[in-house]
Amino acid sequence: MTALHGTLTTDPHDTWYALLAVAVIIGAHLAFGRRTVLSVGAGTAVYIVLLNTCA
Repeated sequence: MTALHGTLTTDPHDTWYALLAVAVIIGAHLAFGRRTVLSVGAGTAVYIVLLNTCA
């Protein structure tokens, strides 16, 4: 939670990336049989790709 709070306060532009990554985590968690490592990995990958390509 601290990392998300830091993202929201330092650069509001990245808020949408963080929210999209959270949505991917939730979707992957529900779609792939509640495999936590897979869903968190997918969300992290989406967030990093968005930060590096769109920022």
